[in-house]
Formats: sequence, C-alpha cells, structure tokens
Amino acid sequence: MKLIRDLKVSRKELQDWTDNLSWAPDGTLYITTVPDVTVCQPVYEESNHDSSKGLFHVKEYPLLLKNKLEFMLAQDNTMLNSVPDSFVKRCEVSPITNLLAVLTNNGNACIFEDDRLLFELDEPDRELKNRTYHSLAWSPDGTLITVGNECGEVITFKITDGALELECEHHSTIKFMEDSSVWVTKIKWSGQKRLIALSDNSVFLVKEDSSFVQLTEPSRFTVFDFCEIFDNVVVARMGCVFKYDIRQEKTESISWSGCDKLYIVPITGRNAAILLSSKTSCLLDLDTGMNISEDKLVAPHLEIKFKKWNSYFNELNEYETSLSIHGLSVSVDGASLALLYSIDRLSLRYRIVSEQVYRISFLPLSDTWQIKAPATGLAWFQTYQIYGRQLPPTNSRDVRNFVLNTDGDFKTYLQRLIHSEDMSAVQFSNYISDLKDNILYKKAVYEFATAHSAEITNELDKACIQAVAQILGLESPVRIDKFIMKSELIEESFTSQQSPKTDVVYSEDGHMWRRCAATFLPLLTPKVKICPVSKFRIIDVKEDSVNDYGFLTRTILELFNNQSIYSGTKMI
Repeated sequence: MKLIRDLKVSRKELQDWTDNLSWAPDGTLYITTVPDVTVCQPVYEESNHDSSKGLFHVKEYPLLLKNKLEFMLAQDNTMLNSVPDSFVKRCEVSPITNLLAVLTNNGNACIFEDDRLLFELDEPDRELKNRTYHSLAWSPDGTLITVGNECGEVITFKITDGALELECEHHSTIKFMEDSSVWVTKIKWSGQKRLIALSDNSVFLVKEDSSFVQLTEPSRFTVFDFCEIFDNVVVARMGCVFKYDIRQEKTESISWSGCDKLYIVPITGRNAAILLSSKTSCLLDLDTGMNISEDKLVAPHLEIKFKKWNSYFNELNEYETSLSIHGLSVSVDGASLALLYSIDRLSLRYRIVSEQVYRISFLPLSDTWQIKAPATGLAWFQTYQIYGRQLPPTNSRDVRNFVLNTDGDFKTYLQRLIHSEDMSAVQFSNYISDLKDNILYKKAVYEFATAHSAEITNELDKACIQAVAQILGLESPVRIDKFIMKSELIEESFTSQQSPKTDVVYSEDGHMWRRCAATFLPLLTPKVKICPVSKFRIIDVKEDSVNDYGFLTRTILELFNNQSIYSGTKMI
C-alpha cells in the first residue's frame, strides 16, 4: 500500500528524547516542543490527498501553565533552584472528550479544554513529594485520570459533569511501595486495568478491584514500554522482553540486544505486537509463545524512507546517517500509526533550531479499516487517506430501515442516534460525496415527533417538525399556520407555505432566508456555528436569547452546538 507523504514539522525543538507525540480521537496531533506545544490541527479539503500536509494545519499552541509549587521553600523543592519556569513535559489526550492533560517539568498536572485551563490536579493538604507528579494517563472512558507521585503512589481523580462546568475530585489512591523515595514514572490504562512502572524499574498490574500484582522485580535496567494484549502483558526492558500471562499468572522472557528505546505497537485484532526501535523492528507473536518474526508492516516503509533520504542528501555516502524515532502514537481505533522521526548524519556538530526538520509518518496497521468509536469526524477522513482512499466495509451499509426506540427523553434519543454505526456511516459519506446531507437524522427527528406529537406545544418546535416533514415529503404530525423568528435587529413572520427549495424559506414580506441545518428554522442571525465539512450553518443557541425555543429545538441546538450532525467533527 502506497503511503501518503510525511508531515513536516520544521524549526522546532523537541522537549523529550522519545515520547513527544499524542493523537487525539478527533485527529489532532500534539507534539511536545519548546517553548510551546505544537498542534497539528485536522482540516478538510475535498481534493484527493497524496500528502499529509493537506490533512493538517500546524501551529503553536501556547498554554497558560500554573506552578502550584512556585512559592514552596527552595530547600524543600530543589527544582526551584534550577528550573523555575514551567513548560510542558508530556501531553495526554482524553480518548473520549478531547480534554488535554499536560505534565510539566515542575511536577504539575493540568487539564485543558482547548487552551483554557480547567483543573490543576492537586491534594493541597499533603506533603510536597505526595503532590509532585511525574506520570499521568486517562482511563478509556475519559472520566478518570491517574497521576503518579514521588512516594510510589498512584492517585486517581474523577471528572464529572457539574451544573455549569466540569468538576474534578479525588477518587482513589494506591500505594505500591513502603519506600517513600520510589517514583511512579509510567502509567498506562488498559480497559479497567492499569500498568504501572516505578523508578526502580519494577512493573505492577492493577486489577479492576484495585488489587495489584508485581510483574517484574526491581532492576538496574530501565523499562521502555508495556502493553496489555488480550490476556497477556508485554513489558519491554533494556536487555529483555517479558510476557506475563494474566490468567495463568506465569512470566516468560526473551533476551533483547540494543540500548535504544523499544516501543510496543499492538496490532488490532491479533494476539501480536510490533517491537520497534530506531535501529530495528520485528513482530512478536504471542499465539506461538514469544516467537519473533519479520515485521512487514512498519519496517519496510522506514527502510524506504531512510534510503530515499540518503539518495538525496548523502548521494556519495560521504558520512554515516541514522534514523531516530522521537515518539509514536496509535490512533484510538487502532487502525493507524503516527510516527515522529528524524534522519540526520552522525557528527559532532551543533544544530540550530532553524535547520531542524522532524517528520511524522502515517502507517496503516491492517489491510482494511472500519468506522468505529471513539474516533470521530476528521479522524475517519485521515484513516481513509492513510489507507489509500480505501472505503471501509460499513460504507455500503443500508440505513433506510434504521429504527430507534422513541421511548424516553429526546436528548437520550439523539445521543443514541449519534453513537449508532449507521449514523457514523452517513457522516463519513459526507466526506467523500459531493452531496452533503443527513436524511437519517431528519427521519429520526420526524419519527420522534410523530410518537410524541402531543408533547410538542411550542411554536418553534412545531415549525421545526413541519419543515422536516416538508423536506421529507411526509405529512406533518403537528400543524402551525404562522410563526415568528427574531434576531437582535430584525423580526420576521413565516407561514407554513412550502418553499420550492428545501434549503431556504420565504417570510411573509417576501424575504428569502437560509434554513438552520439542524432545526430547519430561518437563519436571521449572523451568530451561527459552521460545519467545516458540509459548510452548513446552525443557530448558536448560546448567543441567542431572543427566541423562545421549546424542548425539541433547544435540545437539538445544544447537542449539536459543538459537534456537527453532518460530519461528526467540531463546529467552528
């Protein structure tokens, strides 16, 4: 399969040697660069892409970082003597909500929504070493975030929906060692389990009931990576690779030569993983014990890139060159791998930032891909391009007979619709089709209104349902002869007379107005949200205080204020 061309990130300096990349469910890439985080924001262009440059907009992402330890005494916090300013050391994106958690050099853990600071994780009543964090990880459902401190403890905080804003509270604490000088250096969630690495290079598995088992003993050899694959935990440590069988509670190991960081890349649907470093790559098959075989997914592509670079910049083989991996991230659906790397010659020379170029390569990890949660919106379009514009099997799904249970409240009904596979297939079709529409959504709203017609008493709710019925060519379950729509500067009256065009509506005075793409009411205000894929506009209900919306139209506008019903991507 031919790959799309790499995304170049130039004139940047990376913060860490090996862990600098994080891939969000909406397709956003976060790179820990100096002095600010670099964000590769997903964009949509209708033309076919042979280069990843058309899929991303690269920009700096300055974050307002706070240091809760700033006013501690220097004799208690020696970091204040050398590095008083805070910068981002590591980024982790929530797999569901796209909240960004960052770990700073001063031992702080902060959570951001876009560039707005929401929380600074802390237990202010505890001692300094209990409040200084060096690792963090999100739970798969995005409601819990775990941090590790300098006392061998893992602290979990819970994110909940408050009345107006998100709220954060302490959830639980697990202590692994009596020795209070051991740090928690690495955390990874896997389902309801957690994998923990300490500074003495021991590894623990925390089970669903918060009990834990030690997988490897303390060692002077550093732990590179770990990952749960089906019923096994694979641990990559300098000099060897361990496999722990969770059911049988047995450990196997094989020796491994090389000192470069070893990454473990799980392969979706297979009891296998790729062991990848800057020097080598192989396939670890767990079905046959710990059999090592040739890697045919990643290694051939990296070898081609390395040879191509040398043929251009080192044509006469005048000096030695090397490929260095600075970070990688698997997409949330497990279909693709983003790999941050650089190729340079081996020499003792000072490199200035302006000449540095890092590349992000996008590699498919399977022969086919599927539209599935928690990936959303533009992440599907990225995968579609990474797989050579190969359509997923669900793209041919017949959604004409799709039926939802109309019992219950309208918000829950719409949420079930949004998370259905049929809706995802319809939304993805808008990325590759010239005609942007969502008949499934319109039919779903119509069916709910038909089942709950007696509850629809609001004027604008009736106008919404009547417009949907006219667009679908069906009989409306509710009737309204006339309704009024307002904005800050104008007020217009509209009748139930059907417009010859479904995307516009005429007022009684003969003025033509475009329809809101969610409620199909007239758009009299410039305060709208826009879908970047379909270019459809909907009323920004947060900025509209002059219209009296009912439960139906208000629920629609509030639910689709941030995420487009037509593409699943973020509204702008």
